[in-house]
Amino acid sequence: MLCSHHAARRVLLVCMAAAGTACGDFDSTGDTAAAHAMPAARRDFSLSVAGATETLAPGATATYTIATEASERDDLPLTLSVTGLPAGVTAVLAPSTLYGGETALLELSAATTAAPAAATFTVTAVAHKGSTRKATGQVNIVAAPP
Repeated sequence: MLCSHHAARRVLLVCMAAAGTACGDFDSTGDTAAAHAMPAARRDFSLSVAGATETLAPGATATYTIATEASERDDLPLTLSVTGLPAGVTAVLAPSTLYGGETALLELSAATTAAPAAATFTVTAVAHKGSTRKATGQVNIVAAPP
C-alpha cells in the first residue's frame, strides 16, 4: 500500500500494509529520514572497571581505569561514584563527571592504619536523564610488613 508522496521535498513514503511494519522516508539522494513507526530500542551506555583486583599494603595506592562506552541515545554527562570500600580506604575519581566513550581514573588509597581486608567495590554511573549502570572491582588490603 502506498501511503503518500511529498513532491515538494521529492520524498516518497512507502508503507507496508502489514501491521507493525515501519514506514520510512527516502529522499532523492538516497538518504534515509526518520521512520514513522516506533523507533527500535537503542543501546544505552555501558561501564567497566579495568584492573579488576589490586592488592595494597597500608599507605599504598592503586589505580583502576573506569571505561564507558558511548550510548546510541543522547550524549549526556555521566556522574561517577564509588561504594563498598573497606574501612581505611579512600577513593578519588578523576574526572567524576564524563561523557559516554570517555575514561576516568579511580585511585584507591589505603591509610597506614588500614586493617587487612578483601572487598568488592562498586562504581556507579548515573546519566543526566536517570539511566544507571554499575561495574565492580576488587581490592585486597594486606598486613603491613614487619
